[in-house]
Amino acid sequence: MGGMDRMGLWGRPRLLLLLLLLLLWVSGLRGEDEEQMCLLEGSNLTISCLYTRQYASSLKAWQRVRSRGPPETLVRTDTRVADLNMAQAGRYLLEDDPNEVMFRVTMRELQRQDVGLYQCVIDLSPQTPVVLPPRIRLVPCEGLPPALALSEPQVMAIVLTCGFILNKGLVFSVLIVLLRKARASGEWGPRPGLGWK
Repeated sequence: MGGMDRMGLWGRPRLLLLLLLLLLWVSGLRGEDEEQMCLLEGSNLTISCLYTRQYASSLKAWQRVRSRGPPETLVRTDTRVADLNMAQAGRYLLEDDPNEVMFRVTMRELQRQDVGLYQCVIDLSPQTPVVLPPRIRLVPCEGLPPALALSEPQVMAIVLTCGFILNKGLVFSVLIVLLRKARASGEWGPRPGLGWK
C-alpha cells in the first residue's frame, strides 16, 4: 500500500479543498441575511437581535416584511432608558438591553398566519431604519413526523449548532490552514519547470 492510502481524505488536499469550497457555496445559497425557522403552532418563539453600541440609545422594532408595501411594525420601543426598554403589542414582546447591546423579541402563541419574513430594526425615524441580520423566515412545519416536532429550546439548540457548523468563518479558517499545510508539504504549489501541480 502506498502512503496515500494510509493518509485517507486528509492526505488529499485537493479533494478536501473542493469539498470545503462546495460546502461554502451551498451554505451561501440560502442568502446570508435570512434564516429559516419552523413555525410550531401554539408555541412561543424568541429571537435575539444583536446591534452595535452606537445604537444603544436608539429605538428598536420588530417588523413583518410583506411582498408588497412597506414593512409592518409589530412592536416598537418608545423609551431610551440605559438599562432596559420594554414594549408589548398583542402577542409581541420586545426587550432591549443596551448594556448587552442586544434586544429580544418574543412572539407568543404562534399561529399558522404568522408564516412569513420578519426583521429586527433600529428605528431611526425619520431616517431609513437599520435592518439587523439575519432576517427570520417562519415556515410551516407540515409534513414533519411527530418525532421531529421539537420544542422551542430544542429548535434553538439545533439552529445554533447548525449555524456554528456552517459558519463561513470556520470554513475559511480550515481552508487557509489546509492550503498552508499543502503548500508546506509540497503537494500544492509551483513545481520548478513544470508550473502548478
